[in-house]
Formats: sequence, C-alpha cells, structure tokens
Amino acid sequence: MKTILSLLFSLAVAVACAQSNNGVHFNHGTWKEVKQLAKEQNKSIFIDCYTSWCGPCKMLSKNVFPQAAVGELFNAHFINYKVDMEKDEGPLLKKQFNVSAYPTLIWVDSDGNELHKSVGAPNADELISIAQQVIDGKGLAALERNYTTHPNDFSVMLSYIEGLSNAYEQQKIQVVLANYFKSVKGSELLEEKNYSLIKNYLEDIYSPAFEWFHKHQADFKKRYAAEEVEQKLYRTYLSYGHSLVRKDKIDYKGYKQYCKILKKRKVNNREKIVAYIDESICRAEQNWDAYIQKVNENMKLGYHESTNSFLYYNWAKAIDNSNQAQSKHYMQAAQWMEKAFEVSQWPLANNIVYLEEKLKILVKADNTRDKIKQLEERITTLRNQVKIDTH
Repeated sequence: MKTILSLLFSLAVAVACAQSNNGVHFNHGTWKEVKQLAKEQNKSIFIDCYTSWCGPCKMLSKNVFPQAAVGELFNAHFINYKVDMEKDEGPLLKKQFNVSAYPTLIWVDSDGNELHKSVGAPNADELISIAQQVIDGKGLAALERNYTTHPNDFSVMLSYIEGLSNAYEQQKIQVVLANYFKSVKGSELLEEKNYSLIKNYLEDIYSPAFEWFHKHQADFKKRYAAEEVEQKLYRTYLSYGHSLVRKDKIDYKGYKQYCKILKKRKVNNREKIVAYIDESICRAEQNWDAYIQKVNENMKLGYHESTNSFLYYNWAKAIDNSNQAQSKHYMQAAQWMEKAFEVSQWPLANNIVYLEEKLKILVKADNTRDKIKQLEERITTLRNQVKIDTH
C-alpha cells in the first residue's frame, strides 16, 4: 500500500503534468520521494543537473525540454527530476554522482545506481538518441560492464572511453589508458590508433606513454600534423597545471613538482604556461592585489590576446564575485569591463551588457557617485541609439 506521503506526491505530479501536455514533466519532490515514485512506476530516473548561472542549462530548459517529441519519450520512460546543484539536496547529489560541469544529464535506476551520464547541452534529436541508448540498456554502466568483461578488446575499450569522455569522467579515462598503454611499447605509440588515443584522451603528463610522446615529439611531427602535435603538448601541460588549482584546494606540492617537470623536459612556452597557472592560484586564493599585478604583467608580456572581450569580462567577474575584494580591486574590475566593451565585436545592442556589469561593479566601490551617474547616462544614451538604429 502506498504511504500517504507517496500518494500526496503522486497527486502533485499528476496535477503538474495536467497543466501541460507538451514537453518533459519534471517532478519537484525530495530525492527520496523521487526514487520511491520510480519504484512504484517501475521507471528509471532522469536528472537534469543545473545551476542558476549556467547558460546552456537555460537553453535546454527553454528550447529542448519543452519539445513534444522529447516529452513523449521522457515522460513515458523516466521519472524526470530537475536539481539545482547549489541548493537544497543539490550539493549531496553533486558529490554522489561526481558532477563537475553543467549541464550534466544523469540517468539512474530506482535505487539511485547510475546508468548513464552525459555532459553538455544536446539538441532535441541528440537528447532523444542518448535517452534511447539508456532505454535499450546501452548506457555508460553497460559500457563499463562490457569493458570489465573484455578489457583487452580495443573496440570495447574505445567505446567505453568515448562514453566516459561524454560524461566528463577524465580520471577514469586516465586509469583505462594507463592499463592499456602497459602493453604498448616504444615505437608502437606512433601507430595511428595509439596516437589518436594520446591526442584525444591522454591527460596525465606523468604517464610513461605521455613522457614517450613528449620525448619523441619530433617523430610524431614527421608522421602527423606538426602543429597538432605541438598544440596537444601545450594544452595538456596547461590543463594539468589548472587541475592542481581548485577554489577549495590548491595542490602547492604538486604545483612545485609540476614546475620542475616543465623545466626538466624543456617544455615549449613553459614560462607562459606557468604564468597562467600563477594567475589561477592568485584567483583561487582571492589574493586580488597579486592577481591584478599578474594579469597586467602577462598582458605586457603578450601572453593574453588584447582583443578578447571574454578575457576582460572573466577577470572582472572574478573580482566582482568575491567577498574579499576592496574598493581598489573593484575599480580595476570596472576598467577591465570597460575594456571588454571597447574590444568586443558584438553589435552595440549586445555590448551594452558589459557596461551594465561595470555599473554593478562601481556600485560596490566607494566614492564613485559621479562615475555611476555618468555611466547611467551613457547607458541610457546607447540604449536610445540602439532603438533608433533598429527602426
């Protein structure tokens, strides 16, 4: 017999569904209630893991989930659950399912065991295709079982790696590759299938395979596109450095060893790479004096593209979002936001957003009343100009 709580929850779901015949019907109970409902209806659970600030998440909610074809499939086969990963039970589910990017789409059984995971915002056809894989029992969990049973089958391993890549499970990919490359020696790494694995998936700079790749890069450049090989080395070293820096934890010991490796291997552009990581460390520490100094130094050295409006915007927002910034830091952030407006290639109607962000930053700084008034008048003038241009 259903509990009273379950009956009430089911009634709420029915009412919500009745309000709209199209699109995906999302349930809004607790995680426990959703699992109970899945058991009662003998369905799997689809979880839309989102945040309030995620643009692609909003695109999914606005353009994809409301489509009738998507709703028809999802409502028939899944209990659909939308969760803000930064509120209520979100942080717990984020940890449970190892969510690190948004949107992350997860399918689980009624006990909460993961069936499939996909990161990114697919269009309607792509989302239907992914969901159908889950329905057919071909999700990531099935790929993992197949790989465990046939670890030496290259095609099985490759399918599993591709699934892990779509799920943004980078650490698991490195484990699979480490196991595979144990049996691949020396010049065998030059073979196309192995180079493809290195190029597309290998991110561990300490793995023997990557060390060999670095040491024999000239041989790879003779056989494959030299620029492609060079970019793989650069991006991998840079990405590994960034992986050492997290908001809640910085691996200082790992960073020190990392710098030694870059020097020992004579990595191309190592000074530029280290400069970027130093920026990230200052940002994670919220050491805004050092951050501003480092960013400006790197600009003078030519490490940053001076015409990239997104760079200026991101630098400014880092300070704007901090609870440890001071007035002088906000003023620098405001200057960067102004620079974003100046160099952006967007139409004026879109660029005004940079000035609106600048206005918000100035409000946080002290003694800026005159500047605020001037900027408000400037924004009004530009908005009026846009109206005139569009008529």
